[in-house]
Amino acid sequence: MKTAVSFCDLAHEGHSCNSVPLGVSMVASYSLEKFAGEINLEIFKYPTEYISYLEKEVPRIACFSNYIWNLNLSYEIARSIKGRSPGTVLVFGGPNYPLDPEEQEAFLSAHPAMDFHVFRNGEIPFSLLFEALRQYDFDVEKLKADKVVIPGCHYLSNGEFIMGEEVAAMRELDEIPSPYLTGLCDKFLANEKLVPLMLTARGCPFKCTFCQEGDDYFNVVRKFSFDRVREELDYVASRARNPDLIYADSNFGMYKRDADICREIVRVQEAHGWPKYFVGIMGKNNKARVLEAAEIIRSGVFGGGSVWLSSAIQSTDESVLEKVKRSNINADTMVKVANESEAHAGNQFSELILALPGDSLKAHFKSVCDLIDTGVNVVRSHQYIMLGGSEAATPEGQAEYSPLTKFRVTPHTMNTYELFSETIFAPEIDEICVGNDTLTFEEYEECRMFDLTVEVFYNNALLLELFKLLKARGIRISTLITRIHERVTSAASPVAELYEGFRRETNELFDSPEQLHDFLRREGVAEQYQAGKLGNNEQLMYSALMVFRYMRDVHDIAYDVARELFQENGAYEDWVAGYLSELIEFSLLRKQDMLATDQVETRHFHYDFIALEQCGFNEGPRDHACPGGVNIHFAHDDVQKELISGYCKAYGISNSGLGNIFGMGKNVRSFYRRIETVPHTDVVPAELT
Repeated sequence: MKTAVSFCDLAHEGHSCNSVPLGVSMVASYSLEKFAGEINLEIFKYPTEYISYLEKEVPRIACFSNYIWNLNLSYEIARSIKGRSPGTVLVFGGPNYPLDPEEQEAFLSAHPAMDFHVFRNGEIPFSLLFEALRQYDFDVEKLKADKVVIPGCHYLSNGEFIMGEEVAAMRELDEIPSPYLTGLCDKFLANEKLVPLMLTARGCPFKCTFCQEGDDYFNVVRKFSFDRVREELDYVASRARNPDLIYADSNFGMYKRDADICREIVRVQEAHGWPKYFVGIMGKNNKARVLEAAEIIRSGVFGGGSVWLSSAIQSTDESVLEKVKRSNINADTMVKVANESEAHAGNQFSELILALPGDSLKAHFKSVCDLIDTGVNVVRSHQYIMLGGSEAATPEGQAEYSPLTKFRVTPHTMNTYELFSETIFAPEIDEICVGNDTLTFEEYEECRMFDLTVEVFYNNALLLELFKLLKARGIRISTLITRIHERVTSAASPVAELYEGFRRETNELFDSPEQLHDFLRREGVAEQYQAGKLGNNEQLMYSALMVFRYMRDVHDIAYDVARELFQENGAYEDWVAGYLSELIEFSLLRKQDMLATDQVETRHFHYDFIALEQCGFNEGPRDHACPGGVNIHFAHDDVQKELISGYCKAYGISNSGLGNIFGMGKNVRSFYRRIETVPHTDVVPAELT
């Protein structure tokens, strides 16, 4: 009889972790080949689907991924399985696991239903574990009582920590059968909500302390064969229903063969019309290759809007970079990539992390402004989460800079589920850094507010047309953004209520997990989280609200501040007032209510904005003045309508759903209405002042 094995990479319903479960699928495909004819396995992503399976059959072995977004959910379901079927072997594996042996023992003690935790990559350790269990006829308690040492596997035996030696990283990755080519992931590809997640290599040569791949174990990069990568692209392209593709490589684009892989992506785009959107060019060094990779994707049928070029800067402050061991990455190269990428890719994405060791209010503001002035069109600041499995989360790592950490509910993890007549309520908890010996909590809070301003008023080149006019007159865009920040955080701001809501939600923090759990037990609190009144990803949600619902206010504030700067710099010439009046209307007709695909407008202007758009607004507006006027038609095309409809179906248009659309790497500019000239008719003229 075959042994029933389930592999789960569970995600809370509504959580933004919406990719094909590649990691557990690779462990499953390796196991299926190695134990052909011996196991009957199934892979699960959604808790409800897995619960339906469990109600019919409890597997002999139940395997779960361990990430910061699903540990508690997976463990509570596993604990319930153990209560129903004590002989079922519960196996966990994943990066959300301590590096320090004492902390590993404490982790297992805190999760007594967990039979084993696999350390590092899971394919070989799980196969060794399966062989050991088979020798014991899957009597897990007898195996543990005998204290069998299994390489790559950790467990407790009557309170004693049994730690198998670390299994070396696999050298030939093609030994892992492709979970795509074997059909294991077909049901996930058929789900339009799940983004295909693919991998061309494992490992990262850099040693960043805040990252789980900064450890020596991951510092040798190993690659899947080019033929396999190409075959997977063809296979997935012919089956995927989600329009996107993500490569999970830590540094895709940095290596020589990555350009050839990008050509394969373009080839499948031409053959299958997929992917419409690609995320994954994240090489941290070798500027020329990174830009070449982006240019190749840009040359495809979907153009520059189909690719994000990502630069994970984290900080431009040298002392911060040194403290997190990021000095081995050429920061100057990364900034140059951001600066030069506008000509190579439609979207440039730079990431910062707030409150890293050595960070300060001055350093964070400077990092943001430095990146803005490179011209990169998305500068996104993330919370510094203390990741299990990273050097910074170890006792030694934390002792070096005295972090102030707080605890919060991970957004969209407050669902309840029913299993074996038991209610499963298992919100995930993040430990985030909100200060250190160089950053007070009050300064952290001010940095968060500034990040919201940047997210709304700068990112996605939302005000590109205005930016280009300012730059042409020598006015820094970072000056505009900092001045806007002063305006929007004032009491008279039309969006002051939104900023106060953001401030309130960003402070939903607790001093300990126990304090947070006590709060969650209060009557009505869980319901407030479930209703979206508490526990949202506040930065993305409030950014989305302003972009999708308050676009007129965003424009009015930005253009008013811009007029002030023009006047202060002696650049407010006679024609500028009239041009700005038409420009703001042109911009709003493209962007206001941009998810409403039924809105169609035609307006009369005295500047040829289509010609200005074609040159990226890099030419002087007066060179495109039209004394007789030009009529411009604004409407979404059929491709946009399909794209927007797909995203709205996948994420919904609630406040949190809009946040997911805004923050999942989507190119908001691809939602702007298309423009074209039309013959002179009775159209509404743009208002002139």
